[in-house]
Amino acid sequence: MTDAAPTARSTARGVAWMTATSMGARIVGLLGTIAMTRFLAPEVVGEVATASIITLTAGWLSTWGFGQYAVVYGRGDAALEITWHATVAYAVVGVVGLGGVALAAPWLAGLLDASGAAHYVPGLAAAAVIRRIGATPERVLTRGLRFRAVGLAAAAGEVTYSIVALACAARGWGGDAVVAGNVAQSTMATALLVRAAGWRAWATPARLRWSRFAHMMRFGVPLAVQGIAHSASRYWGTLLVTRLFGAGATGVYNLAYNLADVPAIYVGEQLALVLMPSLAGLPPERRARALERSAALLSLIIFPLAIGLGLVAQPLVATALSGAWQGVATLLTVLAALSVFRPITWVLSAYLESFGRTGRLMLLEIANLAVMLGAMWLLSPLGLAWSAAAIGASFGLYAVAGVWVATRDGGPSVRRLALGFAGPLAACGVMAAAVLAVRPWLAVPAPAQLALEVAIGAAVYVAAAFAICGPTARDLVSLARGLRRQDA
Repeated sequence: MTDAAPTARSTARGVAWMTATSMGARIVGLLGTIAMTRFLAPEVVGEVATASIITLTAGWLSTWGFGQYAVVYGRGDAALEITWHATVAYAVVGVVGLGGVALAAPWLAGLLDASGAAHYVPGLAAAAVIRRIGATPERVLTRGLRFRAVGLAAAAGEVTYSIVALACAARGWGGDAVVAGNVAQSTMATALLVRAAGWRAWATPARLRWSRFAHMMRFGVPLAVQGIAHSASRYWGTLLVTRLFGAGATGVYNLAYNLADVPAIYVGEQLALVLMPSLAGLPPERRARALERSAALLSLIIFPLAIGLGLVAQPLVATALSGAWQGVATLLTVLAALSVFRPITWVLSAYLESFGRTGRLMLLEIANLAVMLGAMWLLSPLGLAWSAAAIGASFGLYAVAGVWVATRDGGPSVRRLALGFAGPLAACGVMAAAVLAVRPWLAVPAPAQLALEVAIGAAVYVAAAFAICGPTARDLVSLARGLRRQDA
């Protein structure tokens, strides 16, 4: 038995736990979000979304790879010392950055022609500070491959957010309901992370050394710039929509984006979070093959979720949302490409991070951000849907560039990666053809049409996947059975 076997099992169990808990919480979160649209107008949602992104940006600018440094280097005799440095850095830089954005909120909101957003920034910044306390404990848990605790904390936070935000919205709090939900979510998630990690693993004081902070910065600065560009590529499009089309359009766009991002964030991102520490624990010569297998399995799961969501956008929105929000359907169809390409870039990033190749990631992310924002602005005269289409196209280009970078210098095989992507994509093509072929015959109300299209699409995809990419499909089934036997 090799050392890779326990790591593979830990990775698989981590993916299963984090995916299951995240998807369960996301169902609650989606129901809460949909219910919130009954109480909040698109303009209010747009203002809160703008305030949230202003706050998130301050958080990114005050996180310089401290957590990743603790995961990669915080092992052995130096673990407590390294982790303490990360804890101190997170706290000091975070308080300064988030406190500063709370003070500058009116000026920043004015730049975006969204003055109403300034009201929500201080509360959201407070929620971010609370969540920052749990950042190092979360990294300690992922470093030890304790993904179950991380997944449960995230799920509990999501459920808490939905309950508190919806209750406050029903009482007429307006956008402040979202702020209250964020504070409650951060408090719950942080409390569970601290409890699971214990205090000693992350809050044991050690002598602070400038040489350690300097090493952290050398490792983290390229990674931080990459992380800022990566996060900005997800969120700054919303700010551009606010500037170009107004708060009402931002509310509709933001909901469509969040729905389109469900497969990527709540399945693909969980795999990426698990994969980076797991790859770092493998011998370097085994990492390329692990990446190839992970990419193929991820594609088999993510592609049908993303493409299927775009297919059923019209009956889904007609079933779930009120009249003021029906514009979400077109944008959801356009933005579904996000969940096809973004998880690919995350897996490739995890592989490059495991080798410390953070400079390449930084350049890829900066290029993607520039292409995306530039294309959105250039296409804006054609309307919001065309600007949204630029986002999926830019992430597609990023995925292609990421494969090229990762396969250099004796990395994974381009052919095996391409085959891992192509098989599930072809199966999705069969699925889409089947759904579109039967749609004219489904003269039923929107809820029934949605249920039928989902059932038909799922059945066709499973059959097509076993026919087109049988080895990967059987690998996934075998992996699932192994996890079930271990849990029995």
